[in-house]
Amino acid sequence: MKVDITGRHIDISEPIRKFTTDRMERLRGIGEDIMEAHFILTVEKHQRHVAEVNIKTRHDFHHGEEVSSDMYTSIAAVLDKIEKQILKSKGRNQARKRRSNGNGVIAASVVEAEEVLGERLPRIVRTHEIAAKPMSVDDAAVTVADSDNAFLVFRNAETERLNVVYKRKDGNIGWIEPEA
Repeated sequence: MKVDITGRHIDISEPIRKFTTDRMERLRGIGEDIMEAHFILTVEKHQRHVAEVNIKTRHDFHHGEEVSSDMYTSIAAVLDKIEKQILKSKGRNQARKRRSNGNGVIAASVVEAEEVLGERLPRIVRTHEIAAKPMSVDDAAVTVADSDNAFLVFRNAETERLNVVYKRKDGNIGWIEPEA
């Protein structure tokens, strides 16, 4: 977790820095993955001590601001406010996951579905993007036959449409061309 502290009209002393980082450690116990925290501590006229904090978590961004006559009180109050925001956000996300999908069937995770079925479900894994190069069907068949890939997506040079050639289990090459 990265913690930045900026002081405006105040020197950030070591006790203030330690107090702030110790209070931030409490937020880690909530379970939310806090990635960055940026504190802006300001002293204004008439002994106004303003503590602002921007916290970036894995899924959200939280902002809080508190004003008091003591900087330590402002820091503690703003972190309490942020803690409430994080807990509320976390509760909202958990409630959303528990809600049914409208058909009376409770939405389950992939892991729970695998446990019920007793088998591993296939996962969709994105490997890379390809550019569909224009080539003839014969060139595409030769390319897929010489490569380790099971299929090749290409743009048919004659029709300018996307086509697929693939290796069949019987050793031949299959060709898929969409209808007009």
